[in-house]
Amino acid sequence: MSDWLIDAPMSVPGKKADTPLHEFLVRLMRGENLPFADSARFFKALTALDANPAQIAGCLVALVSKGETYEELAGMARVMREQAIPIETHHTKFIDLAGTGSSPVKAFNISTAAAFVVAGAGLAVAKHTSRGVTSKIGSADALSGLGVNISGEPKLAQACLNGAGLGFLFAPSFHPTLRRVADTRRSLGIRTTLNLLGALSNPSKAPYQVLGVWHRSLVEPLAQALALLGTHKAWVVHGQDGLDEVTINGPTYVAEVSGRKIQTFDLTPADFGLASSDFESVKATNAKESAAIIRDVLDSKRRDEARSLVIANAAAALIVGGKSEDPLHAARLAEQSIDSGSARIKLDRLIQTTNK
Repeated sequence: MSDWLIDAPMSVPGKKADTPLHEFLVRLMRGENLPFADSARFFKALTALDANPAQIAGCLVALVSKGETYEELAGMARVMREQAIPIETHHTKFIDLAGTGSSPVKAFNISTAAAFVVAGAGLAVAKHTSRGVTSKIGSADALSGLGVNISGEPKLAQACLNGAGLGFLFAPSFHPTLRRVADTRRSLGIRTTLNLLGALSNPSKAPYQVLGVWHRSLVEPLAQALALLGTHKAWVVHGQDGLDEVTINGPTYVAEVSGRKIQTFDLTPADFGLASSDFESVKATNAKESAAIIRDVLDSKRRDEARSLVIANAAAALIVGGKSEDPLHAARLAEQSIDSGSARIKLDRLIQTTNK
């Protein structure tokens, strides 16, 4: 950082730049970490209808260049949750399976497939989802390929969650205040803090969560942010191979959040009774291919690495959501959900309900 920038006054050089966001732009450029309360004020200024577009872009770049602290992430996520269109559910125990994206290792939409399996095993799922930003295959893209209409009104997602025990919450429909910021992010074409905030800002405020991150350095900060946000229990996971999911190609590093307590450990494929393997043969290059893999897994037509990946990630969610305490037993529950047809029934119900 330039020495002159640190010593430069924070005064606004012109009328156009005289906005509530200007203060934060300067502070972030100087590498200052924002406390929780200031982070909340910053995010309100960032998403204000009259926010300066140039300053929005500058803040996004400055924040990601500085590196986000867990307090900053939690403060921004708190406001993002408050600004979201709320969803009401009779479920008291339900889970979100989400990832930050940006993983250098690409497979298919694993957590999307796992969501059907988890719901089929009796644990309700409210999955925050969106289109691909850093890849061509976001969860919403794969769902469209499966025939699920996720772009409807929030009330439809709420009806799916309450009726089928599985709802996909399409982020653009639930976060209207983010539209201008999201447009700026797309124009920048880089990873920004929004990649992380999406995984922390489920409108349903799911008390349980499995959150996959694409880089090892993100595991603890995201876990600390979830703890500060009051998540009941969560696993933040990162595969040693770079996968932002539970991997079957080596160990997965896990930070478990239980109230305000955080502990870390490794999981291996053997813990789930699965063979360790790479998954080069089950990679999808577009939404159509991803949807085909998911459909075949749910129909029990695949007994390969694709099925193993789905089972491992569904088992993780079933443990976090309290359906099992043992990875091996949780994996058997996931297998039963697939082989009994329960997971596929969840997909069929969602297709029917969302296309009425």
